[in-house]
This record gives sequence, structure tokens and C-alpha cells, in this order.
Amino acid sequence: MMTTPSRDHRRYTILMTVLAFIIIAACMRLPIPGIDLISASFQLAQSGGMERLSLFALGTVPLFSLLALVELVRLVAPDLAERLGHAGWPRLLFGIAVLLLTALQAYGVLTAFVAMGLMADTLGAMVLGIAAFVGVSALLLWLNDAIRLPGLGSGIWLLMTIPMFSRVPREIVMSIEAVRSGIMPPWHLWALAGAVVIAVAIVVALNRLLLDTRRNDGMRQDTPLSVLLWPPFLAGIATGYLMVAPIILLPASLEAAPWLATAMQTVFMSVLIPLFVYGYFRQLPVDRRADMKPILTVVALSQVLLCAGLGLLPLIVFAPAAPTGPALIVCVTVVLALGRVLVSDRRQTR
Repeated sequence: MMTTPSRDHRRYTILMTVLAFIIIAACMRLPIPGIDLISASFQLAQSGGMERLSLFALGTVPLFSLLALVELVRLVAPDLAERLGHAGWPRLLFGIAVLLLTALQAYGVLTAFVAMGLMADTLGAMVLGIAAFVGVSALLLWLNDAIRLPGLGSGIWLLMTIPMFSRVPREIVMSIEAVRSGIMPPWHLWALAGAVVIAVAIVVALNRLLLDTRRNDGMRQDTPLSVLLWPPFLAGIATGYLMVAPIILLPASLEAAPWLATAMQTVFMSVLIPLFVYGYFRQLPVDRRADMKPILTVVALSQVLLCAGLGLLPLIVFAPAAPTGPALIVCVTVVLALGRVLVSDRRQTR
């Protein structure tokens, strides 16, 4: 039987997904060139692995930071973003910006390692370390463009979830050990597990809701789930900037009452998420807004519930490995997208 283009695309997606897992898993286990692993043994024991001292120490932060900026431009000035999207030079400029940002952040990280006595203070070690980080970012850039999971429109979401999933076994073991040692009451673990199950069910329902409307919603057809994935992260980035003011103005209060910082972050997130969802609502054709308004309202309220609920959960129970709302949303959405690829591929094979 002749292989159809759609089947070729699915097999290519599966191949690139497996390749991404292999590359990131390898980078998370390869130490930064010049790191003294003997001196770093204490840090390795505290962090639970090589990740903080590996080639993946920066993770997807440089790439994701600039992608978030691009998404913000799309929300604020969609006409400008569309014009730039049809040109070739913005894509090249974006890649250069990612690599430059990586080099700057790598310099900061390596300088800290030098100050901690984990690296030799030589020009050669610094150049080699920066080059290694830039090379990893170049690989992530390529994977971001090569991977296209259905409904996600970008490979960054898969790239972000790989290290998240790698930490899950360790975090589960940490929680079980906390119960066995008496640090964590058993009901705290059950409460955490129940909250995660409920949160997963909500994200699954939101995925179904948005994917059922993608044909007629008027939003960009390649990324129908953008309104689910981006607002929590954009709100989180904005919240980080807004929290600078309380940290500067109220340092004593935040130190005396650590829960106050969590409460402030929750309030900021709860206000900002609906604003970013409204940005996607503004992109809809006028004749579609009446139909999509209740759907996007449900999405915004659900995102606030997830982010606020999981954010405040550590104040109620001892949860050393509690997931955050944005992380859980993206992990569940990526798993569902991978499931759609695998199911479609099996159906095509039959």
C-alpha cells in the first residue's frame, strides 16, 4: 500500500519526538566542560542529579523567553506580527537573538560556578562553556522548528515537558519518603494526589473543548491550543516583574510572613490570566466572538482555578513536589497531543 503524506508526517513527528528525548536526556547528563565534579559532589547530592551542572542547566529558558516575547507581540499587534511572519529575516533574527541571549545567560551561570570554586577561572574554560551552552540552544532551535504536534504549533512545549517528566519519579519518591519518615502526614499525600487528578481532568476537558471548536473559532488554525497554553506562562512572567515592587518595598513583611508572597503571586496571576485570554478573544472575527465568549470565559476561569489552587496548595499541605498550574497544563496537553499522533498513526497503519 502506498504511503500517504499524512502518514509520513506522523512518522516524522514520532521520530523527531524520540530524537528530542534522546538529545535532552543526554544533555541533562553531560557535565559542563571544565566543571570539577569532585568539588561539585555536594551540589549534585542536594539537587538530586546532574541537571543543574549539565549542558542543560539553562534548559529551554533562552528559547522560551523570546518565544514568549513573540507571542506577546502577536497579542498586542497581530497585524505587525502577521507581516513579519511572511518575511524571512525575522526568523533569522530570532535565531541570532536566542543564541546571543544564551551566551549572556551562560556567562552569568559560569561566572557563578567560578565564584563557587566549581570551575577554573580561565578564559579557555569560559569560552568552552559558553560554546557548549550555545550549541545546545542551537539544537533546541532546530527541534522547535522540526517538531509539530497537532494543535500545539511549536515544538517548544514538548521540549519543556521532557525535563519535567524526568523529575517526576524522583519527586514521587521524595513524597513517599517524606510520609515514611513522618515529615509529611499521609493525608497530605492523598490530598496532593487528589488535587493533581482533578487538575488533570480539568485540563483534559479544556483540550476537548478547544479542539472541538478549532474548525470554526477563527483563531490561528495551527495553534488552537495557544489560548490554553500561553496565558498562564505570560501571566507568570508578568507576575515576576510585578513582584519586584513588593520585594523592594516590603522586604521585612515578606520575610516575616512567607505566605504573603505566595498570596500576592496568586492575586497577580488571577488578574493577568483573563487579560491575556482576552487578547486571544480580540483576535477572533467579530461574527465569532459571541459564540466563543462563553468558551474562552470557561478557559480563563479554569486556568485561574488551576494556577491559584495548585499555587496555594503548599500553604495547606506539605507538598515538596507539588506541580504548578502552568506546568501541569502544558504536560497534560503535550501528552494528549502525542496520544493523538500515536492513535492516528495506528489507524493509518490498519
